[in-house]
Amino acid sequence: MNKKLALYISLAIIILFILFIVYDIMTGKNVEIDQEVITFHDKQQEAMWEIATEIVIPYGDLKAVATTNAGIIIGGDSFIALYNYDLKLLWNSSLSDPIGAIAAYGDTIYATTTETILLFTSGGEKIDEWGPFDDNSIITSIATNRDYVAIADAGDKIVFVLNKAGALVSLVGQPGNQFVIPSPYFDVSFSDDGFLVTTNPGKRNIEFRTIKGEIISYFGEAGTDLEYFCGCCNPSHFVFLPGGNLVTAEKGINRIKIIKPDGDLVELVAQPEQFKASVPVDLAVSKENLIYAANPSNSTLYVIKRK
Repeated sequence: MNKKLALYISLAIIILFILFIVYDIMTGKNVEIDQEVITFHDKQQEAMWEIATEIVIPYGDLKAVATTNAGIIIGGDSFIALYNYDLKLLWNSSLSDPIGAIAAYGDTIYATTTETILLFTSGGEKIDEWGPFDDNSIITSIATNRDYVAIADAGDKIVFVLNKAGALVSLVGQPGNQFVIPSPYFDVSFSDDGFLVTTNPGKRNIEFRTIKGEIISYFGEAGTDLEYFCGCCNPSHFVFLPGGNLVTAEKGINRIKIIKPDGDLVELVAQPEQFKASVPVDLAVSKENLIYAANPSNSTLYVIKRK
């Protein structure tokens, strides 16, 4: 009886040992797969673009950039200014509140404070003010097209879609917390075919939605390799190039790259060592496919062109 018991115990130990080996092999492979997504690689990607011009902005800390028919509009603490495309200053205005985001359509410029939207003509005249929207609002981005104005509110984790008179059309992100926003980086735009496009930075996604908020498609994956988005809050900023590709900017690994609307990587625009890691650059593009990057860490506007 004791011999049989000893035999059973020995067999049980052998079986457990075999199971442990199998488990170790299987989980070891899974760890390798996970690490392949998040590990730095030694290969250095070549940037296909270069910084053509740098302008140090003397009016205050630079925060935002957009393009208009008249030129390049910039804003920050606490000013708004317009340069023509030859980079000559046309006008600048001091403001009582910091400007965090800018958009333009036709002759109207839309600039946001934390809780309000300021409307200007392309000549610099203030023509209206919308808001405040909510006590918890942290407006981080604004976009406009022919019919709508959209603002991304990182405080309430929603997007307000308004008509051109400032009346509410829809609240995107409700019901429930559809957007994961660990820190105040939350961007919004419109595609040429009329979709509302937002980041979902905690998920490392870019999402295409209807004006009412229904998700049509999305892309994005966490990781440090060039085709992924790294960190907790990326992409931090994005903008559409003529033709529909997206230019994205990240924090942490502070790089700029171009991505197709289906998420396929096109190319690297700027290496991360060109910018301070924790401070992502705001982006705008021109019809001539120039990229403008507003760098808050040194209040410098970069003009980036293909090599």
